[in-house]
Amino acid sequence: MDVKTLYTLVAIADHGSFAEAGKAIGLSLSAVSMQMRALEDELGIVLFDRTRRPPVLTASGVNLIDRARDLIAHWESLSDSLKRDAASGVLKLGAVHTSVSGVLPLALRHLQKHGQGIEIRLTTGLTHELEMAVFHGQLDAAVVTEPEVSRGDLAFHAFFEEPMVVIAHKDAAGDTDQALLRDNPYVRFNRMARVGRMVHAEMERRGLPVASSMEIDSVEGVIAMVANGLGVSVVPNRGVANEFPATIRTVPFGDPPLMRKLGLLMPRDNPRAHFSQRLLQALRTVSAPKARK
Repeated sequence: MDVKTLYTLVAIADHGSFAEAGKAIGLSLSAVSMQMRALEDELGIVLFDRTRRPPVLTASGVNLIDRARDLIAHWESLSDSLKRDAASGVLKLGAVHTSVSGVLPLALRHLQKHGQGIEIRLTTGLTHELEMAVFHGQLDAAVVTEPEVSRGDLAFHAFFEEPMVVIAHKDAAGDTDQALLRDNPYVRFNRMARVGRMVHAEMERRGLPVASSMEIDSVEGVIAMVANGLGVSVVPNRGVANEFPATIRTVPFGDPPLMRKLGLLMPRDNPRAHFSQRLLQALRTVSAPKARK
């Protein structure tokens, strides 16, 4: 086993396929494949499940990745002239729609500003959809609302809590959350979304009747309808600049207000976990109170 082979193995883990790894380190696809076959023969273990396309790391392969990174770090500390760029790679990321127009761009800009060479491949969806994609290995991590049920193979790392608010046109009748919801048409956020179910459950707990006039699958759409006087709604207050138009006023939903917890969901064992950890740190940094002022 030589260090070049370990670089290739780590590149496959970081970039997600033999072909992308080859492009990153300047090897042909056949050369990458030959190196991995030779490594498997030398160690006497199967590192890749080749029945899947592209091949994915087996449990033995995932275990070897961390050791390979340690060996490369030791090697590079001995010879700076042989260092390669081990910071770059691909992170297959999922995110709920509200985070894409909220905290996520701030975190990605933070990563870019600090020279973190991570290529993000972003997929948006609802929390339960993204959770299943992470569980099945289709995504490396996902920014989601805290799942209702925890899975042993997945870890949820919270980084921010957002208060829920009732939004209403400035001319809407009512001064309290209860009065606004009772006396105006209700613009419902997608009831399949985790945050939509949270709001519905809280309304039932408090015995708040609403007359639903429409249902929309994006917060931006809900805000647009409310801004034009078509009803009231309950949405997360994401704390971003100019979040609501001037025609909208907000009232806390509950006292204390209902909170939506955002976090990064990731597998407990993932060869690109170091990229996810960098993103998590960036999310926590930009979500800190001082950073959001």
